[in-house]
Amino acid sequence: MNNITIVFCEGMHDINFLSKILYVHNYKDYKKKLKEFQEPLGNLFLNIFKEQKDLEARKIGFNPIYKVPSLALFNEKNEELVLFHNMGGDNRSSERKKVLDMYQNLLSEEDDFSPSNLNFKFLYFFDADDSPKENRIADLNTELELTLEHLTILEQENYTWGCYIFHKDNDGGCLEDILLDLMKPSNETIFDNAKVFISQNTLTEPNRKCEYKPTDGTYKTQQKFRDKKSIISVAGQLQFSGMANAVIIGKSDYITKADIENSPICQDIIKLFT
Repeated sequence: MNNITIVFCEGMHDINFLSKILYVHNYKDYKKKLKEFQEPLGNLFLNIFKEQKDLEARKIGFNPIYKVPSLALFNEKNEELVLFHNMGGDNRSSERKKVLDMYQNLLSEEDDFSPSNLNFKFLYFFDADDSPKENRIADLNTELELTLEHLTILEQENYTWGCYIFHKDNDGGCLEDILLDLMKPSNETIFDNAKVFISQNTLTEPNRKCEYKPTDGTYKTQQKFRDKKSIISVAGQLQFSGMANAVIIGKSDYITKADIENSPICQDIIKLFT
């Protein structure tokens, strides 16, 4: 497989949703051990793991594992390998650059995998959050020095680029907006009741929605509560007790094969890959 698609994601929620779409479209898990992995990628990732052992060169809490894909899928028909990187958030431009450089540097090495034999596609997925999706694209274009557009593939001599911004409307939105639109129609009562439960049990003290520090009994200032994430979580506990939203998104039948096949959004996303 000489067609390599690198996918930059904010977190595992995105990865599990995108992979679910790809599974429906004939992508399968790439289960090879790293020593048997598509080269030169196998040695690249093995070396990153080896660097993890150099504890003296690291700071406590620093984790460069984002350089290793969290999931690998392949499509035999397209001869395509898809590597998903969990970047741990959206404000990670420095880390994204390191991953991008890592792959681009492979093509400058003198071996049997020359630029004519390896074709890289780089796809970026972000939430619009509280701004129009165009703002997120503008930031990405500044980061990459490109002119990407939402849902449009940009082809260059050595690389192919694309991006998708999860949004609800022109004012913004996020992945959870798309997930709820897919999950709720066939499970109306469950998700309505989850929403009612959350609204009836909302914590009124703002600090109760922040991380608690047991060392001194205080709270951090950033609020962590997101109502749409909580609705998905509450509904998901009916199928997967104690599981995080990433597992619920990937494993529950709240989003079915038919839901994906009939969703214009899912069909738009798959076009970026195929």
